[in-house]
Amino acid sequence: MLAESGDGLYILDQHAAQERVNYEYYRQAIGEVSNDQQHLLVPIVLDYSAADAISIRDHRDVLESVGLYLEDFGQNSFVVEHHPTWFKAGQEEDTIKEMVDWVLRDGRMTVAAFREKTAIMMSCKRAIKANHHLDDRQARALLQKLPECENPFNCPHGRPVLVHFSNTDLEKMFKRIQDSHESGEMQA
Repeated sequence: MLAESGDGLYILDQHAAQERVNYEYYRQAIGEVSNDQQHLLVPIVLDYSAADAISIRDHRDVLESVGLYLEDFGQNSFVVEHHPTWFKAGQEEDTIKEMVDWVLRDGRMTVAAFREKTAIMMSCKRAIKANHHLDDRQARALLQKLPECENPFNCPHGRPVLVHFSNTDLEKMFKRIQDSHESGEMQA
């Protein structure tokens, strides 16, 4: 997205901007861990090795801290009958598996670290994808929400959301003006 102002030109990365807006929403939603759950018509059954099943049981409290409950379903299996309402529709099973994989890979993780990782993952999955065209309404909505963010300048991964070129920068790029060192002039 491009935006012009009196002081120059702004280039906005719509994916990074949406990621930032989403991140702040999910960080709050995950931090509050409401009792709002989406019940599944068909429960999700997850099968693991014996060692992984033991590890999941040992770290189940971390998953429960964000509203994800895995119930025992046999020796090495678990069933998920509901999930938090903030899960993206159509990606529930992938999201659950990814969250369980973090617990298996990282072992004992603090609740705060797990919530942070979950907020970042969810914000990215729900963000506008690169090369996706936004209509005027969507673009305006994004531009209205972004300044309300705690940090509107970077996505949760640290990438810049926008780049600013001042009028002077633009004039230099188009060779309308030169830096003093390029023109051969000496400055005092």
